[in-house]
Amino acid sequence: MLNAYEVPKGGTRQLRRWHKARILDLLRKEPGLSRSDLAKQLELSPSAVTESVAELLEEGLILERPLPPQGQGRPSIALEVEGEKNVVLAWEIDVDRMAVALMSLAGAVRAKTLLPPAPKDPHEALRLLAEAAKSLIAEKRILGVGVTVPGLVEPEEGHLTLAPNLGWQDLALGEMVRETLVDLGLLEVPLVVENEANAAAYGLYALGGWEVDHCVYLNLGVGVGGGVVVDRKVYHGGRFHAGEVGHIPLNPEGPTCGCGKRGCAEVYLSFRRWKAHPSEKRLYDMAEKLAHLCAIVLSTLDPALIVLGGPLVEATGEALLREVRARLPRYALRVHSKDQVVLSPFGREAALLGAGALAAAYFIEQMAFAEVV
Repeated sequence: MLNAYEVPKGGTRQLRRWHKARILDLLRKEPGLSRSDLAKQLELSPSAVTESVAELLEEGLILERPLPPQGQGRPSIALEVEGEKNVVLAWEIDVDRMAVALMSLAGAVRAKTLLPPAPKDPHEALRLLAEAAKSLIAEKRILGVGVTVPGLVEPEEGHLTLAPNLGWQDLALGEMVRETLVDLGLLEVPLVVENEANAAAYGLYALGGWEVDHCVYLNLGVGVGGGVVVDRKVYHGGRFHAGEVGHIPLNPEGPTCGCGKRGCAEVYLSFRRWKAHPSEKRLYDMAEKLAHLCAIVLSTLDPALIVLGGPLVEATGEALLREVRARLPRYALRVHSKDQVVLSPFGREAALLGAGALAAAYFIEQMAFAEVV
């Protein structure tokens, strides 16, 4: 989300780009505002709003419609983001499926295609995604692209350090995606490559309807991943490894984890463990461990919300949430509430929606801060 105090340096043209980005960002969250509403909420002069709105209308990024008349005088004109032709492209790469979606800047899904699990060859995975996207993007204006993958990613360069469940490591994934996009005719489109849990966390913040600035998403699937949003932005940490909560030891005498340590959260909370023996006893045991993990996250990061998602949550749902909340007071500080732990409203689609939300945010950020030549 753009901050009113992050005004970029530059001349009049740069400032106008900044105004346009702020207007577009607000309209995608609050459609139906008038020009006077925009001026008040963004603390801009009416002339600045009029000029920026005119450019956005000319570029086809927003639409206007008359509001019902109220009393005497000319009726107001409502503004909203155009969301049919102007879309972002989201790609999800995962061990159980791949997916392609087109989304409006406001987060509405306009088209979606599901694909089989990612193949071992990353080039083949990207080829399949591009092939599925080709028919969807016809006659669309692609404003940005978001790609999500279950692995350690350096988002600025899109470099994938390791995706153990895919068998991928040390890949210039961003460059590979960019080459694939060029083959699709998408030249110099803003691109963001992100870890799946980070993408899901941002999507939950941006599209979940919660008025929070800080949240943590726990993805309970093949492993246990975490995504962290701090001050409305994905937090990556000093070495891009923030959110690796699956390898927090919950019992140093517990079973050996794939990472080499013992008793990691991932050992106890994987969907594979649930499928091996789904029972009330297993549910209680997993809830105990998850409550312990949630308490550690609450004490360490103090998020407004911990959002639970992934295959384990889809399989156990409200029953798991109820048992976690009942056990949380055993581990958490009194300042933290059981109501801070909630279920994701997006189910299996969290990462895909997050990829689209990140692409939309990055497009608007580029509009605001890209240097004017």
